[in-house]
Amino acid sequence: MWDSILITNNEISNTDIKKIISGEKSAIIIKKFYEKKHCEKIIEKINSASIQNDSKKFNHIGPFLMNYTTTKEKYFQNAKKANIIFKKIFLNVDNPINKIKLIILKVHPNYEILETKENGMSYAPCTIRRHEKGSNVPLHKDNVKYEGIEYNVSKIDNQLSCILHLQETERGGKLLMYKKKWEKKFEKFREIEFGYNSILTKNIEVDTVEPKIGDLVIINPNYLHEITKIQGNTDRITLGMFIGIQNKSKKIFSWA
Repeated sequence: MWDSILITNNEISNTDIKKIISGEKSAIIIKKFYEKKHCEKIIEKINSASIQNDSKKFNHIGPFLMNYTTTKEKYFQNAKKANIIFKKIFLNVDNPINKIKLIILKVHPNYEILETKENGMSYAPCTIRRHEKGSNVPLHKDNVKYEGIEYNVSKIDNQLSCILHLQETERGGKLLMYKKKWEKKFEKFREIEFGYNSILTKNIEVDTVEPKIGDLVIINPNYLHEITKIQGNTDRITLGMFIGIQNKSKKIFSWA
């Protein structure tokens, strides 16, 4: 059955991760992974501080590597600025990035999580996204092995996407996970701006993920997914980061 693995006690297992990687299950949802009070503190800091978005086009704090596939130098310049911002945002709260890394390491006890650097330059640790009323995220996939081949993090066996929900919407903003893994032949259905034509998911099994504040959602981002239109006056605010796993060297990398 194409549905989510629901966890209420942080007792995630290696079997759970394998089911996401193989496509047996759509997502892992760890309920109340991050305390509500810490979510609210982070939102308060973001709202009260004059924090510049990564670009005029996207309402993001921190660069998203997939937007810099041909401008590698610019990515690392912006990542350096973002790292300073994130240190301020996560000051005096339980650092969510470290907390996510620890739970991934918990199910890979023989692996080592490395600080992700390239030529002495650090990757961005995460991206905080704000989606406002009326916005949505079109059908897409995230595959660093295909789109980020110029970057060292592309040299991995498996990629996971971790999404921590810092603020939930009144309505909408649901994650739709389709039981359809991206293939290179799908590129002929790519839209000009971003994402893919919805014809790819016609009659395809879908799981609707409705996480709440503090929930951590882990998916295999190589399966097609989208975010439904935000409704109501509350923005959808998430912290996102990728995890890359190298099985032979037993290394784990993180980036955004």
